[in-house]
Amino acid sequence: MQTQDEKISLINGRIHTQSGTASNITFEHGRIVSVDDEVSSLDGKIIDIHGRTVLPGFCDTCLDFLSWAESQERLSLSNVHSAREMSELLTTYSRANPKPLREWYIADGLPDEIIISRDDIDAVIPAMPCAVIDAKRSHAVLNTPAMNAFNMPQDNVELDEFTQHLPDLSDEDILHLAKTYAPKVNALGITEIWSDFRGDAKRLWDIFFNDACDSLTFRLRCNFGFDDMGTLNDFLSEGLRTGDGLPFCRLGGIIVDGGLEQQVQKSMIYAAHLSGCQVISDNSKSCLNALERVIKRSRKNSRHVIRNIAGNLIERMRLLGLGGIIIAGNEDDFIHEAFKNGLVISSGSGQSLTSPVKTISDFVSNGLSVAEALSIYTWSASWNGGAEARRGELSVGNDADMVILEQDPFLVRPEEISEIDVAMTFCAGCAVYDSGAI
Repeated sequence: MQTQDEKISLINGRIHTQSGTASNITFEHGRIVSVDDEVSSLDGKIIDIHGRTVLPGFCDTCLDFLSWAESQERLSLSNVHSAREMSELLTTYSRANPKPLREWYIADGLPDEIIISRDDIDAVIPAMPCAVIDAKRSHAVLNTPAMNAFNMPQDNVELDEFTQHLPDLSDEDILHLAKTYAPKVNALGITEIWSDFRGDAKRLWDIFFNDACDSLTFRLRCNFGFDDMGTLNDFLSEGLRTGDGLPFCRLGGIIVDGGLEQQVQKSMIYAAHLSGCQVISDNSKSCLNALERVIKRSRKNSRHVIRNIAGNLIERMRLLGLGGIIIAGNEDDFIHEAFKNGLVISSGSGQSLTSPVKTISDFVSNGLSVAEALSIYTWSASWNGGAEARRGELSVGNDADMVILEQDPFLVRPEEISEIDVAMTFCAGCAVYDSGAI
């Protein structure tokens, strides 16, 4: 994506800046150049937003973008009532998608009461691999080409086994997903995503940095997870560190999975921290112990963050200067304690893209103020990523990343916030989403 160089002014709005409310804002070359100037003095393109509300663009600090985007291409079977209906849907789906991702047809959510076999799938899709996953996401039924591809004698396999055997997304698949599903992100007012990537980190980085970057319409922060120290060291040996990259594709943090053996967690945290990379870790005492030792030892701060924070560890996080990430839908009473203790909290979708407006509404319903709830997706998210000097607030010099809402969250009842629609989204001054309402 390129920065929009045209000078644009939004007028007649409710623009929430760091110092109050303004009526107009102007941006040029991707940056905000003035706030609340006299309308008569404005030049360039002028957009009358007719009293709508302008906020900083939302940042989702945890989304498995590729998995979510791929899920949008799978056939949903959750509403079928018979094997025949499933076959009809598979037929339509395969004809509409002659070249599926991974060169596999995958259908999800078959109700438990419908029993099928490979013969049922072969009758519809005889030549390409196809898998039908049950509603409980425990098993997959394979057709004959799929069994042959996996070298399996049975057509019913556990989902974990199926996932392990599934071939990687090709470079072409990844580019397709980035181009096709970036607009859905912008439609929710999101201008930045922290996305998890696992597997071949260097390959994925090269694809997004060199090839997919022009297809993105949001800022992508790539967080990479590793299963062992060897692959992490190989990645670090390339010299990439948190913050490296381009304005729209940057290296984020190193994900340390709490399910790894404690010594491996400790070694990964030490390696990432001492090399200058942010650590993104699960909320566990072993991870906090390792972070505490390495922070005290090296006296450097890489803005480490903890996911899935819990109340019993909030005080330790505060003393260590750690940020926190909450996965949407996992809000709890401890979030009040986190704010009370001065923790910087941001939020993310996890596995499936979630509307920030909906989550903000949930936060307010759970007792946060509107300002606190909005900060989770704006300034706090930017601070957790070390970008608070450029984003998270609408002020002169900051990036022109902003969302125009149909109503002001401060002026409606808490239960009505979730119903507020996005009118437009700007990233680096470019209109990346337009509902057509303005």
